[in-house]
Amino acid sequence: MSQHPLFQTFVLPLLLALLGMAALRVWPGERWASCGAMLGLLGALAWLPGFEWPAHSRTLKLPWVVLAGLALALLASARDTAGARPLWTRLSAVLAWAGAGLWLAGGQASLPLLVGAGLMGGAVLWQLAGGRGDAAAPAAGGVGLAMLTALAVLSAAALGLAALAATGGSLLLAQLAGMLASTAMALAGWAWLRPSAGMVAATGEHWHWHWPLGLTWLSIAWAWVLAVPAPGSTTRALQVALLALAFLVPALLSRLPAAALAPRWRLPAAALLAALAVVLAWWAGTAGTPMPDTAVDPNDPYLIP
Repeated sequence: MSQHPLFQTFVLPLLLALLGMAALRVWPGERWASCGAMLGLLGALAWLPGFEWPAHSRTLKLPWVVLAGLALALLASARDTAGARPLWTRLSAVLAWAGAGLWLAGGQASLPLLVGAGLMGGAVLWQLAGGRGDAAAPAAGGVGLAMLTALAVLSAAALGLAALAATGGSLLLAQLAGMLASTAMALAGWAWLRPSAGMVAATGEHWHWHWPLGLTWLSIAWAWVLAVPAPGSTTRALQVALLALAFLVPALLSRLPAAALAPRWRLPAAALLAALAVVLAWWAGTAGTPMPDTAVDPNDPYLIP
């Protein structure tokens, strides 16, 4: 049972995230509870593919990227101050992506692909790391609604990426994307049940735990793009770019006048728009150049018993 892909992909990360949030709610306190979701994801990644050093493959590098992202989020939350702009948080997120993208590429990506990935990933994390509750809404409810919207979009984008990777010949990356979706869903469930707690860091204004989830999504997507040579990598990059449009949905909805009048429609609207981005990414793959077959790597952890 513990070796079943469905258990490893969906059940294990969900359970570990819930256990992590419950544990941190007891100590150090409610405000830090949502950080337990990232700890749960790290626990699931320790199970599959595992923390190995030196990490010779992109798949084995992914757990270390997630660990570094969480460490930077903790540092950013310690430096940020209530009422201040989350500049340090945003810079930490962008720098984390720059380092992760270069490390995962390993000098094998073309310069245009590197620049495109850097700009797209930087824009996504700049948006995620600057998130906060809606100013027009009550403090707790505003943070809860904005957080739920961001997590709903992240869950949809992760499931879409899992589908693309599974049909694109990268079953292990599809599993990792599914693990990310399960973690985001666990955090969304926590936000839904406890909308006034656990959604912010110690500063009381900004939350810091969901941009490392965005960094994880970008890293998995980047590893999937790099798994094939051109023109397949170009087609995959286009699919990822279209899928990344989903991350713009929360900012778009928060700026619509109708959003303040009917906040209960925010979540279904966000899910619908994120699903549209998934459909566009899928269509780009079917309408683009057929992807070449990928040579089987005997050292791939997915193929090792």
